Amino acid sequence: MVNNRDAFILLNGLSKIGPISAKSLLENFNSDPCAIFQASRSELLKIKGIGEKIFESLKGSKNEEWLAEEKQKIEKRNVTFLVQPELPELLLQIYDPPIGLYVAGKIPNRPFVAIVGTRNPTMYGQKQARLMAEKLTQAGFCVVSGMARGIDTAAHEGALDAGGPTVAFLGSGLDIVYPPENINLYKRIIETGAVVSEFPFGRRADRQTFPMRNRLVSGISQGVLVVESAASGGSLITAQFAADQGRTVFAVPGRVDQPSSAGCHKIIREGATLVCSANEIIDDLRPYMKKDQYLLNYTDQDNEPNSNSGILGEVSGDEGLIINKLMGGEQLSLDELSKRTSLSMPDTMSALTLLELSRRVKKYPSGKYELI
Repeated sequence: MVNNRDAFILLNGLSKIGPISAKSLLENFNSDPCAIFQASRSELLKIKGIGEKIFESLKGSKNEEWLAEEKQKIEKRNVTFLVQPELPELLLQIYDPPIGLYVAGKIPNRPFVAIVGTRNPTMYGQKQARLMAEKLTQAGFCVVSGMARGIDTAAHEGALDAGGPTVAFLGSGLDIVYPPENINLYKRIIETGAVVSEFPFGRRADRQTFPMRNRLVSGISQGVLVVESAASGGSLITAQFAADQGRTVFAVPGRVDQPSSAGCHKIIREGATLVCSANEIIDDLRPYMKKDQYLLNYTDQDNEPNSNSGILGEVSGDEGLIINKLMGGEQLSLDELSKRTSLSMPDTMSALTLLELSRRVKKYPSGKYELI
């Protein structure tokens, strides 16, 4: 084995070894993957959970050949393989961290929020996923999802339309786009964010890989938002992973007679936080923002050329306070904005006039204001 990175790539590619057995091996060999492959049979078999099949896999005669081919694919496709010390901090903290990650693009240095839900959403669900993603992106968060049909796609598109990066975790190798109609979305995502997988090239998605993918979607995130889910399904698995990992779980309510919202209502009853606007998530997760990250002038300077300012640009003072209160998509009156910002009525009116003139807010005949 030439170096640690090669050893991590090979360890990750062995079908008999998963995150749990890899974790056990690395713990027993001082996090040195090369030492695992150099270990004797007796050294390996004395480790709890390591049997003959894993030993034979580690000593496989075709390992070097597979590794050489995989490295060629990584280089040809301009993909980065992140080894464990390089993984996002939150992923290293979960019970079963990935051995490594294949990354197309670049993972942004932002706090992450996952948005997940049904593959068969209503128009209401798609609208909410897009809106939540847009507002969270404008606030400086990076939206994470699984690039599946439905809510996942709406969330990624909402983040991109807001001018920010987004990260998609796949349940397959990076060379297999699923669903195939999302090939253009895949290309858009890697321009400013990343498409990520822990699976080697050629691995197709199946019943095993999707839950494995879901634990990473929740694991990298400070919070997980479920937007429409049936009474059972992948998004509820992600929510359960999030709860087990100590992440905050949010859910958007729907009609009580709508099957696609049954899962959201279920997890709300079980303790998930009911949210009706992105502002509620932003307020809850505000402590995770870096000291110098502010809602309206966030600049991702650590990720050039992947950096993106929020589409609202830099707004401060009274206007900034008002925009913060409107960022969840809520329509508010002059009186409501004055109370929520603690500004006087004249100051609120003056700031709203400036925001109207700069086409940042819209006033309705009802007298209420909404962020454009």
